[in-house]
Amino acid sequence: MSDHDERWVLDHLIGMCRDEEQTLRFAATHVADGKLRALFGELAEQRAQFANDLLPHARRLGGGGAVVAEGTWHGALHQRWMAFKDSLMGHSERAMLSEAKKGEDNTVKNFEEALGGMLPPTVRDLVEAQHAQAQAGRDRVRSLMTS
Repeated sequence: MSDHDERWVLDHLIGMCRDEEQTLRFAATHVADGKLRALFGELAEQRAQFANDLLPHARRLGGGGAVVAEGTWHGALHQRWMAFKDSLMGHSERAMLSEAKKGEDNTVKNFEEALGGMLPPTVRDLVEAQHAQAQAGRDRVRSLMTS
C-alpha cells in the first residue's frame, strides 16, 4: 500500500473491514456452536466499529464514499463463494472457521500494509490500536482451529 495516498489507504481499510464484518456475520448465522457464533458476532461488531471509527478520517480527505462504507465487490463475491460452498457441503463449522481464519489473516495483513504506507498522522494511533485488536481476534480464531 506504500504506492497509494492516504485517502486510498483509509478507504481500503474501511472496505476491508466492512467486507470482513459481513463475512463474519454470514459465518455466525451458519454455525450451530454457540461459542463460535458468539465469537464471529463479536468480531463482526469489532470490524464494524473499526470502519465507523475510520470513516470520519477518510471523509476529511475526500474519501469514505457509499461504496467503500458498505463493502466492496470483492467482499460480496467472497460471501457468495462461501454460500455456494456451504450449500454444497452443508453447514460445516470447520469450513466457516477456516474462512474466518483466512479473513482474519487478511485483515491483519491489510493493517500491517497500511501501517507501512501512507497514513495521516492523526489516524496512525487508531490504526495501530485496531491492528493490535485484529491480531488478538486472529489469534482467537487460530486457537479454535487447533482445538
